[in-house]
Formats: sequence, C-alpha cells, structure tokens
Amino acid sequence: MKSPTLLLSTAAAYGYLATLVSAVGGPSVPQNAQRLPGKPALMPNWSWPNPFPSADPSSTRITISSASEASSPTRFLATCSSTKTFKATEYLLDDLQELPPQGLLPWVEALRTVFANRPYPGSWDGVDPHGNDRNMLMMEYADLPVKVRRWIEEQEQEWSSSADEEDGDGKDSGRKTGKGLFAVLAKPDVEKGEKIVATATSLREKKKKKYDNEEEEEEEEEEKEWRSKDGERVVIFAPGAVYENAPLWVAAGSECEETLSDMTKYTAKPTDGAVVAYPVAKTQADRAEGKRDMEFTIKAQVLKVDESVPEDEEESKESKESEEGEKADGQFKPQAEKVEELKTKVDDVVDKIKTAVKDEL
Repeated sequence: MKSPTLLLSTAAAYGYLATLVSAVGGPSVPQNAQRLPGKPALMPNWSWPNPFPSADPSSTRITISSASEASSPTRFLATCSSTKTFKATEYLLDDLQELPPQGLLPWVEALRTVFANRPYPGSWDGVDPHGNDRNMLMMEYADLPVKVRRWIEEQEQEWSSSADEEDGDGKDSGRKTGKGLFAVLAKPDVEKGEKIVATATSLREKKKKKYDNEEEEEEEEEEKEWRSKDGERVVIFAPGAVYENAPLWVAAGSECEETLSDMTKYTAKPTDGAVVAYPVAKTQADRAEGKRDMEFTIKAQVLKVDESVPEDEEESKESKESEEGEKADGQFKPQAEKVEELKTKVDDVVDKIKTAVKDEL
C-alpha cells in the first residue's frame, strides 16, 4: 500500500513559479492600487480527501460508501489514535518583501532557488488560493518531530541526487524522485541584513559528497552534529506539504508509534490495517493586527474493519421489523374476517338445508 503521489500539471508548477518570482521581484500591485485577491480552486489532482468527515469529533467510526465499490457501506474502527497541535507562522506571497516577523525577506533568494522548479503542493484541504493569496507556513525546525525532520532530509537528498543525474547527452534527466516540499533554512542575523541564499539541507549534501567513503561512526557523528544545530534553523513550506507525511507528525509517544511511522501503511483511502491522517483543525493569523501566528492540529488513526452492527442501525432494524409486522397484521386481519363471514354463511346454508330436509320427511 503506497502513499498516493501528488501529481500536478506543468501549468500548475509554472503558475507557482511565476507568482513567486513576481512576488520576489517586487510589489505586484502598483502603489495606491487595490490588491486583487486570487480565485480559490480545488487542486486538479488532489489526492487527500478528509477521512474524518464526521461532525462529531469523538466519533470512532469511519464509513466508506460507494455504489461502485460495494453494495453496502464499509465501516472502520480505530485501533489506535493520536492527535497533536503545532504552532507556526503563516504568510502570503505579499509578505516576501517584508522583514520578520511580518515577512520572509531574508530567505527570498533561497526560496526562489528551492521552489522555482517545484510544483505548488496546495494550501489546506487541497485548495489553491492562486496569486498572492498563496500561503506558506514557517516553523522552528526543532519543533518538528524528529521523524518528520528525517523524512524531509531523506526527500531532499533524493531530490538532490535525482537532480544531479544526467542523461547521455549531458542534460538533466528531469526525473525527480524526492518530493522536495520543505525548505530547511538557517536563521539569519536580521539586524545585520544577512540573507540566506541556499537551504541548509543542500549545503549539508555538498559537504557530505566530499566524504563519500565515510565510516559508519563518522556518519553517526555527522548526524549528531547536524541534529545539534536544528535550533538554528527554520523550515518553510506550503500547507499542502503536510498531507504527504501527516502520520509522522503524531507518531512519537503514541501507543502505535511503529505503525504510524510506517509510511507504506499511510493511505488516502481507508482500508483494513491502514493508517489515515489529516489536519483536522487550524486557526488563522490575525493579519489585520499585523500578526502571523497560527496553529494546526493533525489526527491519525490505525484502522480495522468494524464488523459489529451500530446501535442506531440495530434500532432501525428493529423498527423496520415492527413496521413490517404491523403491516402484515393489517393484511391478515381482513382475510380472517372474510373467512369468519364465509363460515357463518356456510353454517346458515347448512341449517336451511337441514330444515328443508326435515320438513320433507
């Protein structure tokens, strides 16, 4: 069971690049002109529907109903569940020209390098706000669970390695195997006007390539040194990136950490033994007050088929049987009355015959 690949058209990728470059290059709206909002639309190839549609947050059941897949709905119960809330700051593309904490100016060059050839993964719930309304989140890198950090680093390594591959004609093969959805960046000295021009992960990969024959102990030492500096980094990403590794955000410390950490079990379609996850709640930054702080909550569950009959269905079944019984009684009652009437008539006829015979005699 493999995680669905987020497939996006070249047009979508180009649209993200054009919007980002426009925002990076300077104000996209002439002075004194009204800023036109984007036109939100669902991503054309969005692969992550909400597996927790119930309005009741305490609900433990998931119901999948599709006439094309089954004659009756399939229900699932969670054998394990984990939920956690994370703090972040949220920015629009307008904010690329602003200094922190209202903007992302020190990281502009690095963001342009990172996301120039990568598709926009979408905002919350698979919506693309379009234009300068496209949003990005920033978090302290150390606030991300270690499992998420390692996933990001592995994906960046795969992306970097595949980007370096060349075909026989010396050109980039264009086959990117990593997802490349998160930009891990150093914290700049804002007061000195320091600018970040490359991701921390790309600099790490360049350094590691110089030591291709590292011993295991040296690799462990490098990992330890790298991890010790996570507090000096931030990570910037579009909200849609979270859906690609959602279970890892809530795996640590749960009763099913091993299962939630197994990304081969993570799926968008609930099945027996599968892992489902989704950002089930989020707040919005109070931009009117110049604030960018927000929070989002991720929920994950390990599922099994629910073979029991829910109480509401049992009650419905009993009610239906009662109604059918009453209906049957209503049908049989007139028939019994007719039989009784017929019996009475027959008795009358018999009595008349007996009387006639007696008179003849």
